[in-house]
Amino acid sequence: MKAFLFDMDGVIVDTEDIHREAEKNILGRYGVTVTDPELSGYAGTSDLYMYEDIGRKNSVKLPLLEVRKLKDQLFREIIASRDLKPIAGIPKLLASLKALPVRLAIASSSDDDFINYIVDRLQIRSYFEALISGRNLPVSKPDPAIYLLAAKTLGLPPSDCVVLEDADSGIQAAKAAGMFCIGYRNPITGCQKLTRADLIVDRLEDIDVQKL
Repeated sequence: MKAFLFDMDGVIVDTEDIHREAEKNILGRYGVTVTDPELSGYAGTSDLYMYEDIGRKNSVKLPLLEVRKLKDQLFREIIASRDLKPIAGIPKLLASLKALPVRLAIASSSDDDFINYIVDRLQIRSYFEALISGRNLPVSKPDPAIYLLAAKTLGLPPSDCVVLEDADSGIQAAKAAGMFCIGYRNPITGCQKLTRADLIVDRLEDIDVQKL
């Protein structure tokens, strides 16, 4: 292992429930009702894909870019009022990886502004060499493009990279990229099988970086 790649939402910080809160609110304005389990099924995918698919299933043609903009605005309003902390085990994991040393990057489906907001608010920017947003790519997880871009950005072959993910789609992306993947069973993310992961943990503290 020469690099460790992090998904962000549900891995570094618990924001999935806030995403769902904002999504349900905005979709409701367009007459679409969705449940938490339904939204959990889209964890790790792009928001435009999610809105398009939800609209299709509900026979509603949603203005995708408008819905995304409204959801992003509401999400930021909600999260600004929350006491945001890294998921238990993240500070220790970051420090342990840096001490090896291993190169670190974030590869998230969130937009650039939000990724930057999170790393600055949690004061963890100094750990990462690259912050990569899936919104800059034409395809989203489970396509491996974001993880292949992360490896390319670091100048490493995919086989030298380990990925930490909490969603089925992200694990599929990591494995399709040819990377070792750790699946984190985060209860807030929702029902995720994680069966394609090479290693599954219930706590980030259980990750032994010396064995990767």
